[in-house]
Amino acid sequence: MNDFPADHAPVLRRLLTAIVVVDLLSFAYFIESARDAALAAGTLSPLAAWLSHRVLTLPVAGAGTVAALGFGRAPGRLWHGLGALLGLAVLSTVHAQVFGSPWRHLFYSGLCLAGWLLGLLVTRRRGRPTDESYARVGSLALLSAAYFSAGISKMVFTGPEWLSGVPIQAVVVSQDGLIADGWLNWYRTWAVTTPAVAMLFSIATVGFELAAPLMLFGRLPRAVVALGLLSMHANILAMTHILYWESMLLLVAFGLCGPSPSLADDGSAAPPRSAGPPAFALAVALLCCAAALAVAHQARRFARVEAARALPAAPAAAVVAPASAPAPPAPPPTVHALRQVGPFSVGQSVAPGWSVTAVDVSSDGITTTLAGDAGRVEFEITCAESAYHSPYDLPAAHIFYTSEVPVSALDPPGQALRELIERAGGATLCARLTAWRAAALAERG
Repeated sequence: MNDFPADHAPVLRRLLTAIVVVDLLSFAYFIESARDAALAAGTLSPLAAWLSHRVLTLPVAGAGTVAALGFGRAPGRLWHGLGALLGLAVLSTVHAQVFGSPWRHLFYSGLCLAGWLLGLLVTRRRGRPTDESYARVGSLALLSAAYFSAGISKMVFTGPEWLSGVPIQAVVVSQDGLIADGWLNWYRTWAVTTPAVAMLFSIATVGFELAAPLMLFGRLPRAVVALGLLSMHANILAMTHILYWESMLLLVAFGLCGPSPSLADDGSAAPPRSAGPPAFALAVALLCCAAALAVAHQARRFARVEAARALPAAPAAAVVAPASAPAPPAPPPTVHALRQVGPFSVGQSVAPGWSVTAVDVSSDGITTTLAGDAGRVEFEITCAESAYHSPYDLPAAHIFYTSEVPVSALDPPGQALRELIERAGGATLCARLTAWRAAALAERG
């Protein structure tokens, strides 16, 4: 377990510090951007507006940065590390509340910092406050746990369908529709149009994520799993433009270290292992089972919540009819179908052979459905911040699509709709989008 080179401890600590500092400062920017988008959409609660104000977020990011730099300067600085971890936790929570969901790629630095601090607690209780041998193992353990939980979640929430490769194909197509030129687009097209390849990528992704705890059992399994996870991230970047640079750096640092007896920073021999390999393996197995049970419980709760949302609301009061005359069934609720939202109206011609068949509002934007000889495609226009992109995006707004139309036939209506939105929205597109959505909701009643 403790086979990290001793002279790597200061390097690992400083690298971890640098990533933590970048994430702290990035959170201040991301919160400000998410706050502007939420204010424009009218979805920001008073409490979230107060917590996300730069008067609070900038001091938290600054204090966390100072604490992180103090942590990185010398071994054993437990309280400095706790201060940086608290800053990350506060800013991540605020960002999730304002944006609507957490950004998981920003979890890795905090996880590794938490593992490092847990290792320091162990050695501090044993009278060696500057020994970082267990700190490095703690960071690797929580990094492994993050990937293991990701693998469990894929299988529990999506099931075997995730291994079919369809989710990967859908994400790739949603990025830019396979329209761009170049060798990278050839690779993406090959992965999407070859089901066996997409399935292989999916199986490898889940396999390496579930194998992440093996990184705790020596140099060879650690290197194999770390290289597999790095390849997974590189493949994701090539196909979806999503870069998990923090986790990739941490995998290189903690997963690809060479073997050497572990020493304390003062040059003394490292403390003996508190448990032999069988006990350690048993502890890892028990924790893995606990994680699987926790994710499965979360999945069951999620399924119950979604099922409850799908049920029609019960009436506030009911009239009891005589036993001899059963009450007639309640009429279904009347839904007022919208005929126009913003610049789109049902029957409108958007491009040659393409017309609007339906308009509606989404949770933070508007939608329009187009139909043509090639099939149907639904576009969503939103100013909400998103890690995903579309080939029809505007500088201020995303234009996502869900399509049954062949890629070769999708571009004409997509470009025409983009130009229509750009002309109608002008320089105040997000404000007008909010107004269009509000007017449609008022019309629906």
